[in-house]
Amino acid sequence: MPDAWTADSPVHEVALASACPMCGSHPLTMRSFRLDIPFFGDALQTTILCGPCGFRHADVIHTAQGSPTRHQLRVQRPDDLNARIVRSSSCTVRIPEIGGLMEPGPRSDAFISNAEGVLRRFRDILGFMSRNEETKARQAKARASLKAIDEMIDGQRPFTIVLEDPFGNSAILHEDVEDRPLTEDEIRNLKTGMFVLELPRGTQDHASP
Repeated sequence: MPDAWTADSPVHEVALASACPMCGSHPLTMRSFRLDIPFFGDALQTTILCGPCGFRHADVIHTAQGSPTRHQLRVQRPDDLNARIVRSSSCTVRIPEIGGLMEPGPRSDAFISNAEGVLRRFRDILGFMSRNEETKARQAKARASLKAIDEMIDGQRPFTIVLEDPFGNSAILHEDVEDRPLTEDEIRNLKTGMFVLELPRGTQDHASP
């Protein structure tokens, strides 16, 4: 991540009263620091950690009031692969040309990457599927999608990337992005992947940098 994205803010660490959603251990640790992301604004990056089992959950939270938004970019030129992607843990990512779908879940992590980086995340999943799917037909379908993704990464095949975030904490930073509000029906059909964490008494005032 470029240094220009980070504000002059220290990392804050606080113990959380909530149990780990994976192993039930106490306490969880939350680390947070502020980011200044060009064309997106002030944001808070948080990481929840569990020492005993290694559970980790990262998120990016836009400090301004967000609204449910759909972002879409048609990636047609090699330079478009550099479009910056801000994905929170509540965001659904779609690549329609290959039927790619990345939905929030209990272990869904936020990330700040670019369009090529998103493709490589999908590629890792398809690589696993091409070796481990139960039927030969499904393995062959995964291999076909892998070939298509490799052509997208090489800038040889146009594709569309879509972000849908009911909490407004995600964005595509590119001059050609198309943004619109999510409809109520779209919001109802989206997963959020959210879970609630409680700060112990007396620490709330120290949780925010």
